[in-house]
Amino acid sequence: MNNAIDLTRLSAPEVLETVSYETVYQQLEAQLQQHFPDYPWLPSDPAIKLMELFAYREVILRQRVNDAAQSVMVAYAKGSDLDHLGVLFGVPREENEPDERYRLRIPLSLESHSMAGTNGAYQYHAFTASAKVKDVYVESSLPGIVEVYILPVASVETLHEKEALRTEVLRYLNNEDVRPLTDLVRVHLVEPTQYTIEADIYFNAGINTEQVKVAINQAVNAFIQSHYLLGKEVPSSGLIDALHQGGVRKVKLHTMNDDIVSTVKEAAFCRTIQLHFPTE
Repeated sequence: MNNAIDLTRLSAPEVLETVSYETVYQQLEAQLQQHFPDYPWLPSDPAIKLMELFAYREVILRQRVNDAAQSVMVAYAKGSDLDHLGVLFGVPREENEPDERYRLRIPLSLESHSMAGTNGAYQYHAFTASAKVKDVYVESSLPGIVEVYILPVASVETLHEKEALRTEVLRYLNNEDVRPLTDLVRVHLVEPTQYTIEADIYFNAGINTEQVKVAINQAVNAFIQSHYLLGKEVPSSGLIDALHQGGVRKVKLHTMNDDIVSTVKEAAFCRTIQLHFPTE
């Protein structure tokens, strides 16, 4: 018995719209009559022919949207569209393989993923173990020994929370249906390097400074989060760009004058932001 989903038993997706020429034409007719109630709508009127043309073109467009939606669904895709979906599962089409057989093999391929073992598989399972895992790096220090480095999300701060996360991931990776019998898995929690952002922000005259401050805070926080990854460099130029929102005349950094470079087992995170707004 396999656990692959039977695609034929899926209900029709709600994204697909039932397209009717008559319905579209009646909608157009009602809209025009609402805008021009006194206009004599005669069957021979060129406006009627234009409505018919517009209704026909809209039906074609809506059907094209339906076709595009179906092209990204394994249950409906055909030809090269199905080939591209197969790539997502790591399942190429066999030579001269018909669509229906290929369509059956794609979800069935998930049955072959019952074990970890590869770098990507351990990464996948580490992410799956907990939503508190921000990033993962995997290496094999010795044959049969797998070292898994996990970076916690920023909200995991206390020693208790960190150890609980490490234990949770280790327990998950050691499940008998995840870890190959020959592997010894060791999980390490990465302690991020802390840095501080301090800068002077000078505004242009005559602007709403409160709105600009909101934009700056949003941009800086987005910058911090996007660079909080294993091996991710934190460039000072990127920070200046985040601080230099519309309405800002110039920025002077007091910290982060140099880029922060991390190895694949390191990461950097900012927990302290001090922004000053001198008036000059």
